Amino acid sequence: MKVYKLTLEQKDQLVGQKWDGETFFNPTLDADGNWFISIEEVQGYTGTEFAWISELVEIPHNPIIAELPGEVTE
Repeated sequence: MKVYKLTLEQKDQLVGQKWDGETFFNPTLDADGNWFISIEEVQGYTGTEFAWISELVEIPHNPIIAELPGEVTE
């Protein structure tokens, strides 16, 4: 899966903002320390204030994997 990489400043601009009139942007941190938003957020945004998101760099998604208490790992 691909996502779009944000700088810390870009992440801060998007927090609390809506991308489709109903749904908030959801900047998320990945396992490599990169902030990102989803393809759906970029493709679904039709406003002008954050038009710069269409120029973001696409990166592979590398999720943070949390181990649950009592979970057996190999």
